[in-house]
Amino acid sequence: MYINLSDLKDIGACKHVVLDFEFNDFKYQDREIGINKPLHLDVDIFNTKDSFQLSGNLKGELILECSRCLEKYNSELNLKIEEEVLKEEMEDADELHLADIIRDNILLSLPIKTLCFADCKGICPYCGQNLNRGDCDCEVKQVDPRLAKLKDFFDTE
Repeated sequence: MYINLSDLKDIGACKHVVLDFEFNDFKYQDREIGINKPLHLDVDIFNTKDSFQLSGNLKGELILECSRCLEKYNSELNLKIEEEVLKEEMEDADELHLADIIRDNILLSLPIKTLCFADCKGICPYCGQNLNRGDCDCEVKQVDPRLAKLKDFFDTE
C-alpha cells in the first residue's frame, strides 16, 4: 500500500491521511496473525529535511491464537504510530510504502504470550481437552521428575 507524497515537496509541509484498507494475514515465527476486517489508519505525515515523520493511530481487529488453549480469538488493535522514514532509504520520494511500517507496528504490539482471556485454563496435557469448555476425567498427579525417587521413600510395604 502506497501513499502519494507528491504534494509534500516543501520542507515543513504536512498531509493528513485517513483511510480504511485491507491488510493480508501474515505469519511471524510460526504465529498466525489474522486480519479479517479493514484496518483504519488516521495519520499525519510531515516533511522534514531528511525524512518523513508519521504520527497517528491504527485501529482494527486481529485474530490470534491463545497460547494456552490454542483457540482462535479476536483481539482489538488500537496503536499509536510514531515513525520516521528516511528519504535516502525510500525507493521513490513521491510514494510512501506503508505495508512494512504497519506490519512492524502490529508485531511490536503483540504480547509475548497471547491469551484469549486472563484466566484461560488451557488444555489437558494428557487427553487434550480444552479445560475452558469442561473438565476431563484424567487423573493429574504431577510429580517433579527430580523428586520422583522420594515419593516411595515412606512406603512400608
